[in-house]
Amino acid sequence: MHKISVIVPAYNVEDYLENCLESISNQTHSNIEIIVVDDGSPDRSGEIAEEYKKKDMRLKVIHQVNGGLSAARNSGLDSATGDFVCFIDSDDWIEPDYLELLYFGTQTYGADISVLKIKKISSLEQLKEHTIAERKWEIFDREQAMKNLFINNKIGYSANNKLFNRNLFDNIRFPLGKLMEDKATTYLLIDHSEKVAVNSSAKYHYYQSPKSILRGGFNPRIFDSFEVHEDILIFIDKFYPELSINVRTRYVYEAIRMMMTMIKNNYTNKEDYLRSINILQRFEKEVKIDPDFSPKLKKLVKFLLINKNLPYYMSSSKIASKFLIKIESVR
Repeated sequence: MHKISVIVPAYNVEDYLENCLESISNQTHSNIEIIVVDDGSPDRSGEIAEEYKKKDMRLKVIHQVNGGLSAARNSGLDSATGDFVCFIDSDDWIEPDYLELLYFGTQTYGADISVLKIKKISSLEQLKEHTIAERKWEIFDREQAMKNLFINNKIGYSANNKLFNRNLFDNIRFPLGKLMEDKATTYLLIDHSEKVAVNSSAKYHYYQSPKSILRGGFNPRIFDSFEVHEDILIFIDKFYPELSINVRTRYVYEAIRMMMTMIKNNYTNKEDYLRSINILQRFEKEVKIDPDFSPKLKKLVKFLLINKNLPYYMSSSKIASKFLIKIESVR
Protein backbone atom coordinates (compact mmCIF):
# COMPACT_ATOMS: atom_id res chain seq x y z
CA MET A 1 0.00 0.00 0.00
CA HIS A 2 1.59 3.24 -1.16
CA LYS A 3 1.76 6.31 1.02
CA ILE A 4 -0.54 9.24 0.27
CA SER A 5 0.25 12.81 1.30
CA VAL A 6 -2.94 14.72 2.10
CA ILE A 7 -2.34 18.48 1.90
CA VAL A 8 -4.76 20.72 3.80
CA PRO A 9 -4.33 24.51 3.45
CA ALA A 10 -5.90 26.24 6.46
CA TYR A 11 -7.00 29.87 6.75
CA ASN A 12 -9.82 31.14 8.99
CA VAL A 13 -11.46 27.73 9.31
CA GLU A 14 -11.54 27.22 13.07
CA ASP A 15 -15.22 26.19 12.89
CA TYR A 16 -14.61 23.44 10.32
CA LEU A 17 -11.02 22.25 10.52
CA GLU A 18 -11.48 19.55 13.15
CA ASN A 19 -14.31 17.91 11.17
CA CYS A 20 -12.12 17.95 8.08
CA LEU A 21 -9.14 16.41 9.88
CA GLU A 22 -11.34 13.77 11.50
CA SER A 23 -12.59 12.69 8.08
CA ILE A 24 -9.00 12.33 6.88
CA SER A 25 -7.83 10.46 9.99
CA ASN A 26 -10.66 7.95 9.58
CA GLN A 27 -9.72 6.93 6.04
CA THR A 28 -9.74 3.20 5.29
CA HIS A 29 -6.49 3.75 3.38
CA SER A 30 -4.36 4.24 6.46
CA ASN A 31 -0.88 4.77 4.99
CA ILE A 32 -1.11 8.54 4.85
CA GLU A 33 0.57 11.68 6.06
CA ILE A 34 -1.59 14.71 6.75
CA ILE A 35 0.08 18.05 6.07
CA VAL A 36 -1.82 21.05 7.43
CA VAL A 37 -0.46 24.35 6.15
CA ASP A 38 -1.49 27.18 8.47
CA ASP A 39 -1.34 30.05 5.98
CA GLY A 40 -0.94 32.82 8.54
CA SER A 41 -4.49 32.35 9.77
CA PRO A 42 -5.54 35.04 12.31
CA ASP A 43 -7.99 32.68 14.05
CA ARG A 44 -7.30 29.43 15.96
CA SER A 45 -6.81 27.24 12.88
CA GLY A 46 -3.11 26.74 13.58
CA GLU A 47 -3.74 25.90 17.24
CA ILE A 48 -6.48 23.42 16.34
CA ALA A 49 -4.13 21.67 13.93
CA GLU A 50 -1.41 21.46 16.60
CA GLU A 51 -3.91 20.01 19.08
CA TYR A 52 -5.11 17.44 16.56
CA LYS A 53 -1.52 16.36 15.97
CA LYS A 54 -1.58 14.90 19.48
CA LYS A 55 -4.43 12.59 18.39
CA ASP A 56 -2.89 11.50 15.10
CA MET A 57 0.88 11.20 14.81
CA ARG A 58 0.59 11.08 11.02
CA LEU A 59 -0.23 14.78 11.04
CA LYS A 60 2.31 17.58 10.73
CA VAL A 61 1.70 21.31 10.75
CA ILE A 62 3.46 23.99 8.73
CA HIS A 63 3.05 27.59 9.90
CA GLN A 64 3.80 30.31 7.37
CA VAL A 65 3.11 33.94 6.55
CA ASN A 66 -0.10 34.34 4.58
CA GLY A 67 0.54 33.77 0.90
CA GLY A 68 -2.75 32.44 -0.42
CA LEU A 69 -4.01 29.03 -1.46
CA SER A 70 -1.32 28.35 -4.06
CA ALA A 71 1.49 29.21 -1.66
CA ALA A 72 -0.01 26.92 1.00
CA ARG A 73 -0.40 24.03 -1.43
CA ASN A 74 3.13 24.51 -2.73
CA SER A 75 4.51 24.40 0.82
CA GLY A 76 2.66 21.15 1.34
CA LEU A 77 4.10 19.73 -1.87
CA ASP A 78 7.61 20.71 -0.84
CA SER A 79 7.13 18.82 2.43
CA ALA A 80 5.30 15.78 1.01
CA THR A 81 6.97 12.36 1.19
CA GLY A 82 4.12 10.22 -0.16
CA ASP A 83 4.02 8.39 -3.47
CA PHE A 84 0.72 10.13 -4.21
CA VAL A 85 -0.70 13.51 -3.18
CA CYS A 86 -4.17 14.96 -2.83
CA PHE A 87 -5.59 18.29 -1.68
CA ILE A 88 -8.48 18.82 0.72
CA ASP A 89 -9.95 22.24 1.51
CA SER A 90 -10.06 22.67 5.26
CA ASP A 91 -13.81 23.34 5.45
CA ASP A 92 -14.67 20.27 3.37
CA TRP A 93 -15.17 16.62 4.34
CA ILE A 94 -14.33 13.29 2.70
CA GLU A 95 -16.05 9.94 3.12
CA PRO A 96 -14.06 7.15 4.84
CA ASP A 97 -13.35 5.26 1.60
CA TYR A 98 -12.46 8.37 -0.43
CA LEU A 99 -8.72 7.74 -0.59
CA GLU A 100 -9.17 3.99 -0.93
CA LEU A 101 -11.34 4.45 -4.01
CA LEU A 102 -8.98 6.99 -5.57
CA TYR A 103 -6.02 4.71 -4.88
CA PHE A 104 -7.89 1.79 -6.44
CA GLY A 105 -8.15 3.78 -9.65
CA THR A 106 -4.40 4.33 -9.82
CA GLN A 107 -3.43 0.75 -8.99
CA THR A 108 -6.04 -1.16 -10.98
CA TYR A 109 -5.74 0.86 -14.16
CA GLY A 110 -2.19 2.18 -13.96
CA ALA A 111 -3.42 5.77 -13.81
CA ASP A 112 -1.26 8.73 -12.78
CA ILE A 113 -4.38 10.69 -11.84
CA SER A 114 -7.58 9.34 -10.30
CA VAL A 115 -10.76 11.43 -10.18
CA LEU A 116 -14.03 11.29 -8.20
CA LYS A 117 -17.05 13.60 -8.23
CA ILE A 118 -17.60 16.53 -5.88
CA LYS A 119 -20.84 16.83 -3.93
CA LYS A 120 -21.78 20.42 -3.08
CA ILE A 121 -23.59 20.86 0.21
CA SER A 122 -24.97 23.92 1.99
CA SER A 123 -25.64 22.61 5.51
CA LEU A 124 -23.48 20.90 8.09
CA GLU A 125 -26.17 18.21 8.47
CA GLN A 126 -25.41 17.09 4.91
CA LEU A 127 -21.68 17.09 5.52
CA LYS A 128 -21.36 13.51 6.74
CA GLU A 129 -23.87 11.81 4.48
CA HIS A 130 -22.46 8.78 2.68
CA THR A 131 -22.82 7.75 -0.94
CA ILE A 132 -22.56 4.33 -2.53
CA ALA A 133 -19.38 3.77 -4.51
CA GLU A 134 -19.89 3.32 -8.23
CA ARG A 135 -18.11 0.33 -9.76
CA LYS A 136 -17.76 1.73 -13.26
CA TRP A 137 -14.53 3.51 -14.17
CA GLU A 138 -13.64 5.39 -17.33
CA ILE A 139 -9.99 5.25 -18.34
CA PHE A 140 -8.52 7.93 -20.59
CA ASP A 141 -5.13 8.22 -22.21
CA ARG A 142 -3.51 11.66 -22.22
CA GLU A 143 -5.25 12.93 -25.36
CA GLN A 144 -8.65 11.61 -24.28
CA ALA A 145 -8.18 13.09 -20.81
CA MET A 146 -7.38 16.51 -22.26
CA LYS A 147 -10.57 16.36 -24.33
CA ASN A 148 -12.59 15.34 -21.27
CA LEU A 149 -11.09 18.22 -19.31
CA PHE A 150 -11.84 20.97 -21.81
CA ILE A 151 -14.84 19.71 -23.75
CA ASN A 152 -16.80 16.87 -22.14
CA ASN A 153 -16.36 18.10 -18.55
CA LYS A 154 -15.84 14.62 -17.12
CA ILE A 155 -12.66 15.55 -15.27
CA GLY A 156 -13.04 19.15 -14.10
CA TYR A 157 -10.39 21.70 -13.18
CA SER A 158 -10.56 21.29 -9.40
CA ALA A 159 -7.51 19.78 -7.72
CA ASN A 160 -9.55 18.74 -4.69
CA ASN A 161 -11.29 15.66 -6.09
CA LYS A 162 -8.18 14.02 -7.49
CA LEU A 163 -5.27 11.81 -6.47
CA PHE A 164 -1.99 12.58 -8.24
CA ASN A 165 1.21 10.62 -8.64
CA ARG A 166 3.62 12.91 -6.80
CA ASN A 167 6.12 12.69 -9.66
CA LEU A 168 3.77 14.83 -11.75
CA PHE A 169 4.69 17.77 -9.54
CA ASP A 170 8.44 17.46 -10.08
CA ASN A 171 8.42 20.58 -12.29
CA ILE A 172 4.93 21.94 -11.66
CA ARG A 173 3.62 24.19 -8.90
CA PHE A 174 0.44 26.22 -8.41
CA PRO A 175 0.76 29.84 -9.64
CA LEU A 176 1.00 32.49 -6.95
CA GLY A 177 -1.34 35.45 -6.70
CA LYS A 178 -4.12 34.17 -8.99
CA LEU A 179 -7.67 33.07 -8.22
CA MET A 180 -7.79 30.41 -10.94
CA GLU A 181 -4.91 28.30 -9.65
CA ASP A 182 -6.59 24.96 -10.36
CA LYS A 183 -7.46 25.87 -13.93
CA ALA A 184 -3.88 27.03 -14.50
CA THR A 185 -2.41 23.76 -13.21
CA THR A 186 -4.65 20.76 -13.87
CA TYR A 187 -4.15 20.68 -17.64
CA LEU A 188 -0.36 20.70 -17.18
CA LEU A 189 -0.58 17.74 -14.80
CA ILE A 190 -2.74 15.83 -17.27
CA ASP A 191 -0.23 16.59 -20.01
CA HIS A 192 2.46 14.89 -17.90
CA SER A 193 0.30 11.83 -17.20
CA GLU A 194 -0.13 8.61 -19.16
CA LYS A 195 -3.62 7.64 -17.95
CA VAL A 196 -6.45 9.25 -16.00
CA ALA A 197 -9.08 7.12 -14.20
CA VAL A 198 -12.52 8.66 -13.55
CA ASN A 199 -15.29 7.38 -11.28
CA SER A 200 -18.65 9.12 -10.75
CA SER A 201 -18.83 8.45 -6.99
CA ALA A 202 -19.34 11.72 -5.10
CA LYS A 203 -17.10 11.06 -2.10
CA TYR A 204 -15.74 14.60 -1.69
CA HIS A 205 -18.14 16.94 0.12
CA TYR A 206 -17.64 20.61 -0.75
CA TYR A 207 -19.20 22.86 1.88
CA GLN A 208 -20.55 26.20 0.74
CA SER A 209 -21.77 28.04 3.80
CA PRO A 210 -24.68 30.51 3.61
CA LYS A 211 -22.29 33.25 4.76
CA SER A 212 -19.88 32.63 1.91
CA ILE A 213 -22.77 32.77 -0.57
CA LEU A 214 -24.04 36.07 0.83
CA ARG A 215 -20.57 37.61 0.76
CA GLY A 216 -19.86 36.39 -2.73
CA GLY A 217 -20.07 39.70 -4.60
CA PHE A 218 -18.21 40.39 -7.80
CA ASN A 219 -14.42 40.21 -7.54
CA PRO A 220 -12.59 41.74 -10.52
CA ARG A 221 -9.81 39.22 -9.92
CA ILE A 222 -11.96 36.60 -11.62
CA PHE A 223 -10.56 38.11 -14.80
CA ASP A 224 -7.48 36.04 -13.92
CA SER A 225 -9.47 33.36 -15.70
CA PHE A 226 -8.99 35.19 -19.00
CA GLU A 227 -5.22 35.30 -18.51
CA VAL A 228 -5.15 31.59 -17.73
CA HIS A 229 -7.24 30.82 -20.78
CA GLU A 230 -4.82 32.76 -22.99
CA ASP A 231 -2.03 30.49 -21.72
CA ILE A 232 -4.22 27.47 -22.39
CA LEU A 233 -4.86 28.58 -25.98
CA ILE A 234 -1.14 28.82 -26.68
CA PHE A 235 -0.57 25.42 -25.11
CA ILE A 236 -3.44 23.73 -26.97
CA ASP A 237 -2.44 25.21 -30.34
CA LYS A 238 1.06 23.83 -29.87
CA PHE A 239 0.39 20.38 -28.43
CA TYR A 240 -3.28 19.49 -29.04
CA PRO A 241 -4.32 21.44 -32.17
CA GLU A 242 -7.27 19.13 -32.78
CA LEU A 243 -8.91 20.75 -29.71
CA SER A 244 -8.21 24.36 -30.74
CA ILE A 245 -11.68 25.22 -32.05
CA ASN A 246 -13.49 23.69 -29.08
CA VAL A 247 -11.23 25.38 -26.53
CA ARG A 248 -11.81 28.75 -28.21
CA THR A 249 -15.57 28.37 -28.14
CA ARG A 250 -15.36 27.36 -24.48
CA TYR A 251 -13.53 30.64 -23.95
CA VAL A 252 -16.45 32.45 -25.62
CA TYR A 253 -18.91 30.68 -23.35
CA GLU A 254 -16.81 31.71 -20.36
CA ALA A 255 -16.86 35.34 -21.53
CA ILE A 256 -20.67 35.20 -21.73
CA ARG A 257 -20.83 33.78 -18.20
CA MET A 258 -18.54 36.58 -17.07
CA MET A 259 -20.93 39.17 -18.49
CA MET A 260 -23.80 37.47 -16.68
CA THR A 261 -21.87 37.68 -13.42
CA MET A 262 -21.11 41.37 -13.94
CA ILE A 263 -24.75 42.18 -14.69
CA LYS A 264 -26.00 40.20 -11.68
CA ASN A 265 -23.65 42.14 -9.41
CA ASN A 266 -24.33 45.57 -10.98
CA TYR A 267 -20.69 45.84 -11.94
CA THR A 268 -20.22 49.00 -14.02
CA ASN A 269 -16.65 48.97 -15.33
CA LYS A 270 -17.17 49.40 -19.07
CA GLU A 271 -13.62 48.39 -19.93
CA ASP A 272 -14.15 44.96 -18.37
CA TYR A 273 -17.40 44.46 -20.30
CA LEU A 274 -15.58 45.24 -23.51
CA ARG A 275 -12.88 42.69 -22.60
CA SER A 276 -15.56 40.03 -22.69
CA ILE A 277 -17.00 41.37 -25.95
CA ASN A 278 -13.52 41.35 -27.47
CA ILE A 279 -13.26 37.61 -26.85
CA LEU A 280 -16.51 37.09 -28.73
CA GLN A 281 -15.14 39.15 -31.61
CA ARG A 282 -11.84 37.25 -31.73
CA PHE A 283 -13.47 33.85 -31.95
CA GLU A 284 -16.68 34.60 -33.85
CA LYS A 285 -15.47 32.42 -36.73
CA GLU A 286 -14.84 29.42 -34.46
CA VAL A 287 -18.29 29.82 -32.90
CA LYS A 288 -19.88 29.60 -36.35
CA ILE A 289 -18.13 26.36 -37.32
CA ASP A 290 -18.11 24.52 -33.97
CA PRO A 291 -20.87 21.86 -34.16
CA ASP A 292 -20.87 21.53 -30.35
CA PHE A 293 -21.79 25.21 -29.88
CA SER A 294 -25.59 25.31 -29.74
CA PRO A 295 -27.57 27.32 -32.33
CA LYS A 296 -29.14 29.39 -29.53
CA LEU A 297 -25.73 30.36 -28.19
CA LYS A 298 -24.58 31.26 -31.70
CA LYS A 299 -27.55 33.60 -32.00
CA LEU A 300 -26.73 35.10 -28.61
CA VAL A 301 -23.12 35.76 -29.63
CA LYS A 302 -24.34 37.46 -32.80
CA PHE A 303 -26.80 39.55 -30.78
CA LEU A 304 -24.12 40.65 -28.30
CA LEU A 305 -21.71 41.61 -31.08
CA ILE A 306 -24.37 43.77 -32.73
CA ASN A 307 -25.27 45.38 -29.39
CA LYS A 308 -21.81 45.63 -27.84
CA ASN A 309 -22.67 48.23 -25.20
CA LEU A 310 -25.96 46.69 -24.12
CA PRO A 311 -24.64 44.45 -21.30
CA TYR A 312 -22.80 47.42 -19.76
CA TYR A 313 -25.87 49.66 -19.76
CA MET A 314 -27.99 46.85 -18.41
CA SER A 315 -25.81 46.42 -15.33
CA SER A 316 -27.89 49.10 -13.60
CA SER A 317 -31.05 48.62 -15.61
CA LYS A 318 -34.39 47.28 -14.42
CA ILE A 319 -34.60 45.01 -17.47
CA ALA A 320 -31.33 43.30 -16.61
CA SER A 321 -33.14 40.39 -14.95
CA LYS A 322 -35.10 39.69 -18.14
CA PHE A 323 -31.89 39.71 -20.13
CA LEU A 324 -30.27 37.28 -17.70
CA ILE A 325 -33.23 34.94 -17.97
CA LYS A 326 -32.84 35.04 -21.74
CA ILE A 327 -29.14 34.13 -21.48
CA GLU A 328 -29.80 31.38 -18.92
CA SER A 329 -32.38 29.83 -21.24
CA VAL A 330 -29.79 29.16 -23.96
CA ARG A 331 -27.09 27.65 -21.78
